[in-house]
Amino acid sequence: LELLTAPRATAFAESLLRPLIDHDAIGRGDLVSSLGVWLEHNGQWDSAAAALGVHRHTLRHRMRRVADLLGRDLDVAAVRVELWTGVQLLDRRRGG
Repeated sequence: LELLTAPRATAFAESLLRPLIDHDAIGRGDLVSSLGVWLEHNGQWDSAAAALGVHRHTLRHRMRRVADLLGRDLDVAAVRVELWTGVQLLDRRRGG
């Protein structure tokens, strides 16, 4: 991540995750954060849901929504890596 220049990295992350950012901005959930936690827990429903403080079915619903909004298959490893990178870059930009 340190190899990416800040403006280009931010543009990449924002374009990749724009549907989730827009969804979250109108107060309909925290999909970006949920995606990040789910990815950090390697797609493990119970541990990710516990970290978020939600039921695992709630998290499953959120991840289905993420997949639908992004038009991507979250079961594909390359997709997960790309999304993880985007979430990390956004988090870094936000000072997280």
